[in-house]
Amino acid sequence: MRKFAKIVVSLMIVIALFFSCSGKESNKSSSSKGKKFLQIKSSGIGGTWHACGAAWAKLISENSNYIAVNSTSPGLEFETMQKLRDGTVDLGFAGTSTAYFGRVGGKIWPDPIDIVALFCTQPGIFNVVGLDLPGVNTISDLKGKTITTYTEGNYWGDMALELLEIHGVTPANSKIMRIMKNDSARMLSDGQVDFIIHKYGYGHGTLKQLATARKIKFIEGDPDKMKIYLERNPFFDTVPFGEEFGVGNAQQLVSNYVAITIGSLHEDIAYLVTKIWFENKAYLLETLPSITPYINWSDPTEQVTIPFHPGAIKYFKEVGLWKN
Repeated sequence: MRKFAKIVVSLMIVIALFFSCSGKESNKSSSSKGKKFLQIKSSGIGGTWHACGAAWAKLISENSNYIAVNSTSPGLEFETMQKLRDGTVDLGFAGTSTAYFGRVGGKIWPDPIDIVALFCTQPGIFNVVGLDLPGVNTISDLKGKTITTYTEGNYWGDMALELLEIHGVTPANSKIMRIMKNDSARMLSDGQVDFIIHKYGYGHGTLKQLATARKIKFIEGDPDKMKIYLERNPFFDTVPFGEEFGVGNAQQLVSNYVAITIGSLHEDIAYLVTKIWFENKAYLLETLPSITPYINWSDPTEQVTIPFHPGAIKYFKEVGLWKN
């Protein structure tokens, strides 16, 4: 009898614990009721887009009924646009030229992707940077040197090869390797290559590290040849660049980065995430001090070569920033 009573008591305890846990789980579910997830694709860890994505995700999660998650995108905007097309992510970043070619199709992918813009972010500099070698002052002087750029299939690598070819630098007279961006920087730091061509820009941590590890220089193109290149690629301009890293300025190619999404994203969400970015400028300036000072906060459409999402346009019209 006593044994039976012990069994009954034990069962009662188990049942009580079950309902207690169920109640806690129910409370947990009700406390997060209405919360939805937004997935941001940015860049590899250490990239400026990754920092932007992390800050944006935090702001969205704290200022809306969404939980935003920032994830790495080692394939950069190419991977991001594929994920947007497949519906597995909601937001991301891209270079204006890449977003344009992804949207129109036939250049990067055979079929166009309905990529649209939310707002431009910081300028991206297409840097030609390398060891401070004597007699190397323009891109034409890179003939015979060892050069790395983006991997096969990455359109930025094709653009680098086009830039070199216009200046007479080809695989026939130079050693040109297409490898991962992080590997390029490491090999330059180790002295294994002479020059690298990648998109970095103002305040970039990789350039700071390179300037510390090696005596480097930025290389500009010949004016007449650069004119040809800019006519072929009108989304670029040139700016003096380099002195913030303790070296002399050289004219470098520049185009803005842009926050992107897919055209089917609900207008209310596009409006919300755009508004949250622009209404937290002070936080972004504090959190991303090497990026946000270079954002054109007064013209979020600057140099953007793709259509804008209606939700973003709605916000910009409300605050007087829509100039198109």
